[in-house]
Amino acid sequence: MKPFLALIRVIFRNYYGISAMKQKYLVEKKELWQPILAVIGIGVGIAFIFSMAMLFSNALYNAGKMIDEPGIVLVLGFLVVAFITFIFDIGTTISTFYFAQDNAILAALPLKPLQVIAARFSLVVTNQYLSQAIILLPPLIVFGMGEGMGLLYIILAALIFLLFPALPLAPAAVISILLMSRAGSKRLKDIFTILTYVLVIVFVIGIQFFMQSLPEGDELSSIESIIQTHGALLTEIGQSFPPAVWVTKALAMAGTAEGLLNLGFFLLLTGALVALMLYLGEKHFYRGLFSGEEVARKHRIINNRKSIWKASSPFKALVLREHRLFIRTPVFLMNVLPVAIIVPVFAVLPLLAQKAMFEFRELGSYLVKYPYLKLSIIAFMTFVAGTLPLSPSAFSREGKLFPLSQLIPASPREQVKAKFWYILAINFICTLPLFVLCIILLRLSLSDTLMLAVLALVTAATVTALGMIIDFARPYFDWEDPQRAVKNNLNVMFIMLITLLFMAITGGISVSLALFAPWWLGYSILLLFVTAISVSLYLWILTLAEKKYRQYEL
Repeated sequence: MKPFLALIRVIFRNYYGISAMKQKYLVEKKELWQPILAVIGIGVGIAFIFSMAMLFSNALYNAGKMIDEPGIVLVLGFLVVAFITFIFDIGTTISTFYFAQDNAILAALPLKPLQVIAARFSLVVTNQYLSQAIILLPPLIVFGMGEGMGLLYIILAALIFLLFPALPLAPAAVISILLMSRAGSKRLKDIFTILTYVLVIVFVIGIQFFMQSLPEGDELSSIESIIQTHGALLTEIGQSFPPAVWVTKALAMAGTAEGLLNLGFFLLLTGALVALMLYLGEKHFYRGLFSGEEVARKHRIINNRKSIWKASSPFKALVLREHRLFIRTPVFLMNVLPVAIIVPVFAVLPLLAQKAMFEFRELGSYLVKYPYLKLSIIAFMTFVAGTLPLSPSAFSREGKLFPLSQLIPASPREQVKAKFWYILAINFICTLPLFVLCIILLRLSLSDTLMLAVLALVTAATVTALGMIIDFARPYFDWEDPQRAVKNNLNVMFIMLITLLFMAITGGISVSLALFAPWWLGYSILLLFVTAISVSLYLWILTLAEKKYRQYEL
């Protein structure tokens, strides 16, 4: 038992960087503004989302009360948590289980695969508590207060809250283990990982389509009406996933024999699923972990002797290096490129659902009369570029292999230059589908298209340089799985905030120009201003390159 507990402690400390944070913030007391700003930013976001969830839960509870089914708010809450956790975290489970950098070290230690899987699984479960709290605590609070539940309800709610993530995550882990054990090559592993993210994208688009199908501005009333009309149907849906009904009855009937029986059903099923996951992990985890790692000898015959001496430019080689790092890591790829699909779909779905496509096209005539409104397209594209995690993880994505970049025969200046132009290309490509959609719907002229494209490229360059500067200031090399480098990196939040500030400044300038200057003159001034900023930031990151590359130590 002691080795297992020590393993859990080491995995958690490595994953969350506890030792590094203690040394940096408590011992050395460096950059204390970072955790303060992070707590404030995350706290404000959570408070807003939590308040919306409370409002939504209260509406569901009242609707259920009218049909004498107040527990429907709990059933739906547990259903939503289970479904979202299962769908969204298959990819997370694969990343945590199979792409952690310390897997090779753990495999060499006298540890059973079962112990490694159990420790990794406990990490995945722990990571769910924050998102689960936002979704599940409002129904639990609303139901408990509305029904006047007592101390026993609170104790049972806390127990179920702690154990419930294991219920959907155990099947997700089972699927991950079986998929990876059948992957005979690294390429198949990457394909399986990408497919899980594609499933997430389809799910998100489906949810958006459902929400847009509700009457605009009256979503809560529509949902209440559905519940009041189809209360029995929703109960049947809950019964199609019995654990949601079990935990609801365990809470609603706390202290009764039926409540205890339903709690027992939940605990038995959860324990059985976790046991199945551990059994399969013991048998297949290491086979899936190391399959495809063997490199077969390649017999390559070169007929053209000139190709032996043919060399590419250092810049081209460095850009290809960035491309391979990005494209060969599914977690990096699928945290960036789906934006190119999701954003245009989310933009056009409301128009299709509300049958407002024709009215939206009429906005093209307003753009002729008020040409400065075209800059709203640039604002939207700039915001999308600012949400992409590529630039604020430009150096962090290399992780513990960053010392190789300090040793290769290419100057830091050349490496940073290659990173900048590659990331700029990806950021701009991810915003292009949205731009093309605006061109089609608003019927922009060729001159407007070219002008806006140039300005969009320059603003994307500014955001790219700002993101790289943030990663220069606080690189995160000590991550254990690739998802931590992009999805859980606070640099992503910082670049979003700075992008919003940049948009506010340029927006204020644009409004001022609209009051005093014609469109062509205002556009030219704004383009010169943003270009000057982007060029200055670009030259700055090239200047920082030599100093920072020598300074970084892992």
